Order: sequence, then C-alpha cells, then structure tokens
Amino acid sequence: MTVRNARLSDLRRVIEIERASFGPECYSVTTFLAHVVRDRKGFFVAEEEGEVVGYALVRVKLGWLGRRRGGVTSIAVDPARRRRGLGRALMARALAYLQERGVEDADLEVHVANRAAQSLYEAFGFRRSRLLPHYYGLHRDGLRMVLHMDRSARWERSERAHDG
Repeated sequence: MTVRNARLSDLRRVIEIERASFGPECYSVTTFLAHVVRDRKGFFVAEEEGEVVGYALVRVKLGWLGRRRGGVTSIAVDPARRRRGLGRALMARALAYLQERGVEDADLEVHVANRAAQSLYEAFGFRRSRLLPHYYGLHRDGLRMVLHMDRSARWERSERAHDG
C-alpha cells in the first residue's frame, strides 16, 4: 500500500469510494475537481496493486489573528477494504501535511453514529468539540472534532507510504 498525491486520473475511483461511503451526503464531482486543480498537494489517495482504495482531502487556511488552521475535509476507504489500516495511513499523511504547513489547530466533522471513525480520530488526538444539529440532514447530527497540533508530534507514516 502506498499513499500518494492524487492525480486527475484518480478522480473516477475517488468518486466511487465517496458515493459508496457517504451515499446522499457525498461531495460532488466539482468539489473533488476543485481540489485536484487548486491544491493537489492536499488531496491524497491510498493505492494497492495499482488501484485507488481510499482518499483524504485536506485544507489549510489562515484563521483569525493569523493562526494557521486546517482540517480534514473528507476521508474514506473502499468499504470492501476497511479495517486494514488504510484509514490510519491516510490520516497520518493528512496530519503530516498539516503539520508541514504550520497548522496549529485542525478540525473535522463526523456523523454522530460513526463510532469507528470517531475512534480512529481520537487515536490521533482529536477531541469532541461540539454537536452539529442536522449537519447531515434533518435529524442527522454531526460532531465537530478538534486537534491542537503539537509541534513535537510526529505523524507516523507507513514505511511503504510516500508522496509519489
């Protein structure tokens, strides 16, 4: 398995994974295309045997009072390939990317019922911040999770992962 920067040619497979993972709440093709065109460096894919099996979209922005803020916009693994460390490898690369760019605070949103994802994020140090009522639609709440990026932390990458 490798983690590398996404390419335009990966987009079709990324959209398939997005739709299989998030159904009606999935991001549009336009959202992914904007990431490929605007900042491909913040768009990663996990690949096994030449096939894209997961992705992560990461954002960086300058926040209020000059604090660099960022976060994980979306992360997903092909449902048939879950529970094999792919999400962990993608999250490690996403956080390394944020740290390399001087991000001080990171956040993400997750469905309140998605306990597996919350456990993964908590393993990386994210903490629950606040409930987001109806974030995913009527009576489908989200949860904002935050992480203060410790400058001394090292987000371990799989020894087989690279930027490609």
